[in-house]
Amino acid sequence: MFGPSVAVQPNGVIVAAGKHFTGLDDDFAVLQLNPSGGLVSMSTAAFASNKNEDAKSVVVLPDGRFLVGGEGNAGGYAQHGVIRFMADGTVDDSFGNDGRASIDFGRLSHIHAMALQADGKLVVVGESYGGTNSARLAMARLKTDGTLDTTFGTAGLVQTSYGETTSTHAVVIAPDGSITVGGYVGESINGDASACFVARYRATGTADTSFGSNGVTIVAVGSGHKNYCHSLARQDDGMVVLAGSIVRNRIGDFMMMRFTTSGGLDPSFDGDGIVSTTFPGRAPISSEANAVLLLPDGKLVLGGQADGQFALARYSSSGALDPAFGTGGLMSFAFGRGVDDQIKSLALQPDGKIVAAGFTRDGSHFNLAVARLLRD
Repeated sequence: MFGPSVAVQPNGVIVAAGKHFTGLDDDFAVLQLNPSGGLVSMSTAAFASNKNEDAKSVVVLPDGRFLVGGEGNAGGYAQHGVIRFMADGTVDDSFGNDGRASIDFGRLSHIHAMALQADGKLVVVGESYGGTNSARLAMARLKTDGTLDTTFGTAGLVQTSYGETTSTHAVVIAPDGSITVGGYVGESINGDASACFVARYRATGTADTSFGSNGVTIVAVGSGHKNYCHSLARQDDGMVVLAGSIVRNRIGDFMMMRFTTSGGLDPSFDGDGIVSTTFPGRAPISSEANAVLLLPDGKLVLGGQADGQFALARYSSSGALDPAFGTGGLMSFAFGRGVDDQIKSLALQPDGKIVAAGFTRDGSHFNLAVARLLRD
């Protein structure tokens, strides 16, 4: 199983979602672990047989059921796909069509991230691909029964481009219903990212033009450097933190940016609104951050990889490394050989412990890897 997303159920059970090779194809896969790390259940589900599908995001409902979203193949080609599971890991047939909801953008598409509204509706974001093979932001909203909410956007769908390629990886929802998304833009779907972006939409799915420049802020850190952003966190004061990596001369560093409620970089965050962190080593160590987690005390945790190992960094609310965490605010550790281990998602348990999920490589195979960090 290859698992990029993790969440915690109200009873403390850890849910990891990803994909599993069945011998014929890749299907959605869900693994449940009890609070001590023991296996509770493992299940797979698919939209179609003999089609590769991939779960990329998991959201837990207040009653313990959970929604898993990613790339399904209900229409004969890749589409936004969501499957709802009961708390015990079995498919909830009362949702959508036999537990599955597929969203057709009229082109290839997939989900990267999901967020739950206060009324139980689900906002999903990802990418759709047109005839030029360039990616666009593709967002939709599902009702609680799994049907498309046609009052959102245009007939339930929102598609936007902020550059030739717009790769959208994260979404958060404010108490007023406004939706903030983030990711990166580049020159082509096969090219390198050039800048990170954050955009805000009204609850209706229309662009909030009071945010940034006509609803979006695009930031390129460094001249000629590559910028990749994958995760968002929303603070109680309305500011959002966008996390990812900056790559200079093929060497990556952890990076995050904080934006004010009007869409500008927050100068109180490390002086210019941008923080980058290099992991130490005898030779230049490349690192990348895939997930950001906001802690109850306002501190921020980034998770990803450094030199092929699970890597984390903790920061104060002002963006300074927290010396009480790991060594000088940084921590890395390996599963097995530690040649290709990577955190893809972070979740917080009710007791304050942090769950990190991702993958580790065993020869030619990638396996799910889950770790938990104790509280200070």
